Amino acid sequence: MCNRKSKRKQIAPQIFFVVITIAIFSALIAPITSAQTQIEIPAGKDNTLYESSTGAFSNGAGDHFFAGTTASGGRRRGLLAFAIAGNIPAGATINNVRLKLHMSRTVSGTQFVKLHRALSDWGEGPSNASGEEGGGAAPATGDATWIHRFFNTIFWTTAGGNFAATASDSQAVSNVGFYTWGSTPQMVNDVQTWLNAPSTNFGWLLRGVENAASNSKRFDTRENPDSNFRPLLTVNYTATVAVKDNPSHPAAFALHENFPNPFAASSFNSQTFFRYELPQRANVKLVIYNLRGERIRTLIDAPEAAGVKQISWDGVNDAGEKAASGVYLYRLEVGAFTATRKLMFIR
Repeated sequence: MCNRKSKRKQIAPQIFFVVITIAIFSALIAPITSAQTQIEIPAGKDNTLYESSTGAFSNGAGDHFFAGTTASGGRRRGLLAFAIAGNIPAGATINNVRLKLHMSRTVSGTQFVKLHRALSDWGEGPSNASGEEGGGAAPATGDATWIHRFFNTIFWTTAGGNFAATASDSQAVSNVGFYTWGSTPQMVNDVQTWLNAPSTNFGWLLRGVENAASNSKRFDTRENPDSNFRPLLTVNYTATVAVKDNPSHPAAFALHENFPNPFAASSFNSQTFFRYELPQRANVKLVIYNLRGERIRTLIDAPEAAGVKQISWDGVNDAGEKAASGVYLYRLEVGAFTATRKLMFIR
């Protein structure tokens, strides 16, 4: 009898310890909730690369972009990009991606149009082709052309655009109407990558059949007068959020490279973002200078709490005027800590 009581006394403290341990562990873990969300994102920029050894044509503000070949065999490639990080929360998991385009003019039968991930940033300037727009227009500053990422100072590594060799998807395009690319694992991976690393979001390049003449397909752009015909990206994602979140406390001061860099004064890349880290509350000063050391814009000069911070610049100086195209320095000063980096701005 005494032996049974003794065993019960030995077991009780063990159970108590396990219960307390579970309770403490549970208290340290914030409740987690997740839910699937579907969002439709309009194109942020688009353009056409018209084959030209001198980069003589573009169509940044046109109603249409092209993929395929002309009657003479000249190649046309479309470019389009979507603002992912600004519309989907950081840390989300991308489940499904579909791109819908309206094809509005064709001179050929069924042709396959492939979607390739662009590997370099590019511009959308104010160039606007006349007529059916197949011939393009003279490029404006900041436009993408066959040889330029940003006319007329930054070039593609390879004429015709820098893009992934493997297509993210391919779609058979025949008569006038709507066509959808996706969802494919590679398109999902593309968007997930752009969400995780916004500075790598250069969108997609559309490439038609290029081994024969007269294969061109014309698609409608984000500038098209009919909003129903504009490019639309539909993304289904799962966002996981801690119900009881803790503020971030970086271990040291840090200034990261701005993104995008370079950035152009277009509707898609109309601002660039600066991220910096503060391990403690401090007075923060972040200033943009030209290469002569003249102050262009003070982004912040005020005390801030500890954490990971982000601030943007729209290319405007302290006087409210658009800064000139060129290379600039941005400098972070926090007490004894200073850090300086370079950026390129294109008007």
